[in-house]
Amino acid sequence: MRADLSSGNFIEYETFGSAQNPCVLLIMGLATSLLAWREEFCAMLVERGYFVVRFDNRDVGLSKHHDQHGAPPLIRRALAVTMLGSLCPSVSSPYTLGDMCADAFGLLDHLRIERANLVGVSMGGMIAQTMALREPGRVASLCSISSTTGARDLPAGELSLRLRLLKRPRSSSHEDRSAHLLRTLALICHPAPLERDVSEYVSNAVRRNPFRPTSNARQLNAVLAQDDRTPHLGSLTLPCLVVHGRGDRLVPLAHGEATARAIGGDARLMVIDGMGHVMTRHFYEQVVGAIVSNVERTAGTLDLGGTTDK
Repeated sequence: MRADLSSGNFIEYETFGSAQNPCVLLIMGLATSLLAWREEFCAMLVERGYFVVRFDNRDVGLSKHHDQHGAPPLIRRALAVTMLGSLCPSVSSPYTLGDMCADAFGLLDHLRIERANLVGVSMGGMIAQTMALREPGRVASLCSISSTTGARDLPAGELSLRLRLLKRPRSSSHEDRSAHLLRTLALICHPAPLERDVSEYVSNAVRRNPFRPTSNARQLNAVLAQDDRTPHLGSLTLPCLVVHGRGDRLVPLAHGEATARAIGGDARLMVIDGMGHVMTRHFYEQVVGAIVSNVERTAGTLDLGGTTDK
């Protein structure tokens, strides 16, 4: 389904469950379509009594690609600096995480949803945090997975991994793009193994997502140009959950710890042993249980079923 926004942008989305139930808005990460929120994961939330919305961010999948902006000119320099863990230069970006945040609110407006529970992974976590800061009255709860505050002094991911992720497919053919995505997933899922049906997911994801490297570059530039949210996250008073894999080599655990620390208050940090940057099916039950507990809690302790730190 397509939502035509007042900004002139359009967003592709899918829904699961009854719209009469509380909404959980799933926000995906960099260069990844809504299919990465697997239907099984969505169904588990529906079974717990929620209306689930997943969508393609701008420049991904079937949502609008902003090709009029071309490729960001500073992308290579910014990447090089970021991979070395140094301060990011002043990056000129055709759009920002704030614009992507506005897309998500525009989708909620289209669906006539006043308040939603936000679940974002990686870049999606950054967008979710931005949404909660900009319009806290429209956010019922926040779950930030494998994400960060945007602070420049946090440790960078493994340089060797980042260099490998910069490689492009050998060609734009379905076969080469599928092989490339499979290799990428193996890298960022580590230490968790790939799922048995990953080939089917990869084929569907490649078919859905057009080969547009400049689209990925524009999204990445928005990430590189983000503000440090650390000074502002402490203003959040809604239920907040931070989930991070202990084995995340792309966005190290220190980023999740910093996020929970910046929010403070009753924010909870759930550290999952054996999980890398990507949440595979093996962790669904644990994470869904934690999300639901976070949505439902008002105060007191929260049983996350994993390693937790205040």
